[in-house]
Amino acid sequence: MDVVESYYKAEGKELKEYQKANIAQCCDNVFDFYVLSKMNEGVSEATTSDAIAFARQMLPTIPALLPSLVSDHVAIVQAIDRPQAQVYYMNVKAAVTKGNVTAGDELIGAKTGHAAGQGPRSYASDEVYQEANVAGTGAQTIVLNAVTNLPMIGGSITVGGLTTTQAAGPVTSVETFTDNGDGTLTGDKGSTGTYVVATGVITLDAGAGNTVDAATTSTVIYRWTVESFPEGIGGLDIEVTSSNVDAMVFPLKLNYNVFSAILLQKVHGFILADEGMKFSTQEIRFAIDQVVLQYALDAANSAGAATSPGNFDCAVGTGQEWIWRIHQLKRYLSKGSANIFAKTLRAQGNVIVGGINVCSLVEQLPEYKPAAGIGTKPPAGPYVHGTLGTRLIICNPFYDADTYVELFRGDNYLYAGLIFAPYVPLYSTDPITLADLTTQRGFMSMAAVKRINDGMFTKGTITNY
Repeated sequence: MDVVESYYKAEGKELKEYQKANIAQCCDNVFDFYVLSKMNEGVSEATTSDAIAFARQMLPTIPALLPSLVSDHVAIVQAIDRPQAQVYYMNVKAAVTKGNVTAGDELIGAKTGHAAGQGPRSYASDEVYQEANVAGTGAQTIVLNAVTNLPMIGGSITVGGLTTTQAAGPVTSVETFTDNGDGTLTGDKGSTGTYVVATGVITLDAGAGNTVDAATTSTVIYRWTVESFPEGIGGLDIEVTSSNVDAMVFPLKLNYNVFSAILLQKVHGFILADEGMKFSTQEIRFAIDQVVLQYALDAANSAGAATSPGNFDCAVGTGQEWIWRIHQLKRYLSKGSANIFAKTLRAQGNVIVGGINVCSLVEQLPEYKPAAGIGTKPPAGPYVHGTLGTRLIICNPFYDADTYVELFRGDNYLYAGLIFAPYVPLYSTDPITLADLTTQRGFMSMAAVKRINDGMFTKGTITNY
């Protein structure tokens, strides 16, 4: 862990606690693989030389464990301890019935988002929203049951949901009673009412010859004095739930001959064994990123995704200049972000994964800032392209060139659209040189991916670029 933390500090980055836990779990997994391989060779227990060999095996895993994967910017990372395992996420449920929120109702769901409606929004306040009360009796005057949280606060009371029938006509309509602040209520259809804050009793009078329909049930909105009845305060239950995952295998073989290794070192000063390892691990990372980004695209295309912002037509209209036309793209990106929030009520788009044309268009906007080091070496597969304001821009050359996915990547499991679950980040065998002077080495990674909340994704397109 000290080696990894030192690497982070040299890069000007901070290693977070959850990253330490993931790295520790993955190191333990690699060690298990190493011990099993030694047992298969007939070694019954580890020795000092085994420990040194294990350290040599671990060194190539360090870069793979660091956030060099694009996947780290798209998914929440949660290491698993076996190939068939479980990933965990959190839901928040109501612990106390309050208004139209019943104990056990989901307030924040990892797979859905924040519950909609005024009741959940006011759950953490002194307002009781739409508490169900007694049904009408078909009489002119009815007395509702006492409300739950006492005493009520005068001036805050609204009674709704009851249907009253006025004799003239007759006219039947749903009537809402509002508080006058003096112990009386006035209905919007002419009825009246009274209430007692201390007892919570509400009396409604439809007027002479009129009636309150017996088939309806009232709902009461009111505030109460919290210190007098703390039992009415809303509570939260944190529920940790899980989903099963199966790790995919990302294997790769490396072959080279001794003559090539000698020639490369003599001519260019490169060590072929090291260069081969770099290319192999790069290809594995590329394969993993492609899987994760395909999951993101599938989520954005699903029925549960946030509404698409639509297609941005790059064509310049008559009398319009290109510089002003490309600024219109920001409206589509903002709309996509707003759609994610509307779907989840707790997240806005902060990452854009785009095809080549999309990223080329984005980099022309004045707010765009290229990623450090971009352009100094050719990218292999998806790569961090830069930032546009607060949004991270990732280029995926293997998306359709005119397609982009906008998503929210949170900082904990409650805000997980995707979970990336590494099991073995990178395992390598020792190089073996055969009698024909061919050297072989094997590499392998294992990881799982799980879609959690498709509402944190949306897809947009551009045309005529």
